[in-house]
This record gives sequence, C-alpha cells and structure tokens, in this order.
Amino acid sequence: MSTYWLMLLVPLLAGLSPWKAKGALPLLQWFLYGFLLIFILGLRHEVGGDWLNYIQNFEGLVGVQFSEVFSIKSISRDFGFEVIHWFCLNYLNGVYATNLICAGFFTAGLLRICRRMPVPWLALTIAIPYLVIVVAMGYTRQAVAIGFIMWGLVDLMDGKQVRFYIALLFGALFHKTAIAMLPVGYLYGNSIRNIKDLMVFLVMFAVAFMAFMFDRLQFMVYNYVTNSEMESSGAFIRVLMNVAASLVFLYYRKKWAEKYPDYSLWLIFSISSLLMLPLTFVNSTTIDRIALYFIPIQLVVFSRVPVLITDTYHRTMFLLVVLIGYIAAMFVWLNYGANAGEWLPYQNLLFI
Repeated sequence: MSTYWLMLLVPLLAGLSPWKAKGALPLLQWFLYGFLLIFILGLRHEVGGDWLNYIQNFEGLVGVQFSEVFSIKSISRDFGFEVIHWFCLNYLNGVYATNLICAGFFTAGLLRICRRMPVPWLALTIAIPYLVIVVAMGYTRQAVAIGFIMWGLVDLMDGKQVRFYIALLFGALFHKTAIAMLPVGYLYGNSIRNIKDLMVFLVMFAVAFMAFMFDRLQFMVYNYVTNSEMESSGAFIRVLMNVAASLVFLYYRKKWAEKYPDYSLWLIFSISSLLMLPLTFVNSTTIDRIALYFIPIQLVVFSRVPVLITDTYHRTMFLLVVLIGYIAAMFVWLNYGANAGEWLPYQNLLFI
C-alpha cells in the first residue's frame, strides 16, 4: 500500500512546495516522475482486477505466425493491443513487456494534459487515486485508449481537430469504446444549429460505430446490457466525481469563458457527465466504462478553477477541499473497496 501513497505524495508535495524549479529542471522532474509511473504500472506483478483475464484471454497469441494474429478468435479484437501483445508474448518478456509499453502510452497522454494546466502538479495529484491506480492498473487496453484521448484533447483545446481524431483512432485500436468520444470532437468543432450537418454526422457516426463494434456487439450487448449479473458497484460514485467537477465548472462558467478559449469543450464534458449520472441506475457497467473517458474533466476543472478564484482565503479553502477529498477517496478505496484486494499488496517484477 505504501507504493500507492508514494505515487500520490510525490506530486502532492511537488505542488505544495514553496520552492519552484526553473530552467530545464521542471522538465527533468516530469520526466523522472513519468519514468516512475511507467516503472510502477508497467512492471506490476499480479496486480489489478483483470490480471488473469489478460493472461488467459490472449494465450492463443503464443507461438503463432504474425499473419495468423488477425484470424485468431480472441476476446478483444482490438488490433493495436493484440499486435503489441503478440510481439511481447513471442519475443519479449510476455505480459510485462506489454504492460510496460501500454503504461508508456497512458503516461504520455496523462503528463501532456497535466502539463498544460496552470497548476500541473495538482492535476497529476487528482489523477492518481482513480485514473492511475485503478484504471491504468486494472483496464490495460482502455487505459491506453484514455491516454490517446488525453493526448488528443490537448490538440482539441488548441483547435487542432484533425489531430484529435487521429489520436482517437489510435485509441480505438486499443479499445473500441474510444469511438464514443467522436461526437465530442464534432460538437466542439461544429455548430449543432446546422441540423443537416448534424444529421449527416449522426449517420456517419452510427456507421463507424457499427463497423468498429460489429465483431464484438454480441459480446458487449450480453455483458454490458442483458446480463443482469454484470454490475459496476462503484459506478455511481465514480460518475459522481465527474459530476462534481462539472458542477464546479458550471458555477465558474462565466469567468472560465473569459479566461479560457476552450469553454465549449468542457461544457460538452459537463453536460455529458450530468446526463450519465441517472443512467448509472439503468446500466451501471456501460456508463461506468464510457465515463472513464470523461475523467479528464476532473483534472482540468480542479486545476484551473484556483486561477479563477481571486480571494486568497477562498482559493486556499478550495484547494484543501479538493486535496482532502481525493486523499480520502484513495484511503477509503484502498481499505474498504470491494475489489481493492486485487491491488494489494503491490508487487513488482523486479522485486519478487
């Protein structure tokens, strides 16, 4: 458990420290912490809820020719992941090499979006308890997809819509549900008042969704919709965290619009998060998985809003509430979470 607290305390103390690095040192600090994250995430041993699933579901990739990879029936059909996993299983150190590469993709996206924030170490601290520890260690393929989405969101904030779509495409190669973020890019870059263009987009989105998901639709419909035993017990709380950030954003929306040019992007994130909350009572598993792509709103809102609060006392109180909230969430999950035992104790390949 100490490893997880170390992951949280390093960015927390870096953000609170009155000493600020200058010159090339800040970049070195981020590089070293990124290396630490990749080391912890990539070389974990028997850690995470899906650890055995990844070993069992992809054992058919061992010992086959590359030309046969795409004909093997597997549980994912996420070809980007399968190509990397095939190479690692046959030529490198198996699942550990796969996790190391996937951790690199995820960490690159995470650090890129955090470094764009006015309080970058705060954004990173917010990401640790759930996005890094739970998601990146538990949902390897989707974590890579989220990493690409976060990388693309920075481009989208800069008005580079095509680059966002490219990042989204790479993310969809690791987890097809990433295609669900396609409307975000469209709505941010286009006016919804143009009904004709909107209808054309919806048709194209439906076709693209079916094309990407066709080979998994039966599997996903059964596990995420019709199977009543599949339920995400913590979905409501996790979506509620996105909702909390959304409400804070809406409260400061006027100041936000004056300060940041990407106001409409986070308005889309906020409205989407609010709509997801009641849907968790209808289908918690599906909403839980889609909501993972909206976690960046927590990083962005809670690290930008302090800049919008001019009063020192209220800014300090806001920061304390945010930090205490995430520290408490991590403490509760590690000690009382239903699946926390899959993460404890933390083990690393180099120390077993």
